[in-house]
Amino acid sequence: MPAFNVCNLEMAKAVIEAAVAERAPVIVQTYPGDLAHAAFGDDMGPLPLLIRAMAQAAPIPVFLHLDHGPGLAYNLRCLRAGYNSVMFDGHDLPLDEALLETAAIARAAHALDAAVEGELGTFGGAQGSQEYTNPEETPLMFEQGQVDMLAVSVGSEHGQSSRLDLELLTAINDKVHAPLVLHGGSGIHEDDVRAAIRLGVVKINIGAALSRAWCQGSREALEAGADHYGVLDRAMQRVHEVARHRLQLMGASGRA
Repeated sequence: MPAFNVCNLEMAKAVIEAAVAERAPVIVQTYPGDLAHAAFGDDMGPLPLLIRAMAQAAPIPVFLHLDHGPGLAYNLRCLRAGYNSVMFDGHDLPLDEALLETAAIARAAHALDAAVEGELGTFGGAQGSQEYTNPEETPLMFEQGQVDMLAVSVGSEHGQSSRLDLELLTAINDKVHAPLVLHGGSGIHEDDVRAAIRLGVVKINIGAALSRAWCQGSREALEAGADHYGVLDRAMQRVHEVARHRLQLMGASGRA
């Protein structure tokens, strides 16, 4: 399934409405910066509550996921807030430390019937330079880190167009035969998306494409002289279009 990064109520609503139109299950995810934007002080803010309320009202499964959670305490806060799954971003730790921290988060998540996404490698953008995943290390994340799915770096980059190293992805899939995740999904060539799904990828993150759609719609409405409702409506329409296309592309349509 595509996992859509949202930063406000309207983006989340547009994504969920797209999933309803496609009769598709959907993952709506928040990045720590998204939560901080809506928060007051140290509070997590209302965004998770808003998404959960819409999820409960939706006639299709909506999963709330934390993207790039920075450590045990932060992940635990999100789990207590009702997230269905969390991702621990331990890319700056030595492998043995990342495994220990991931396992601690996994134990807490599993006790709450939630899932955990681990990470090996980096995807550029805020993570700095891109580092590809070593296939030999991937079994450790499932065996010692106790993750339910693993984000792997095989060519996709945050916010950039990319082609995947399908030979590397094949080698990783051969090592683990377990659910894999790709970040930087907005720019992955569509042929590679289809190939990745056949090679064990079950979740592809879509962030930049939604942000660009939101900005495009807002500009269109402003240039047309729309009021604030018109701006929100046009921005949501563009996000809705992108979300429907990604749901179709990844084969999620009709599965709810």
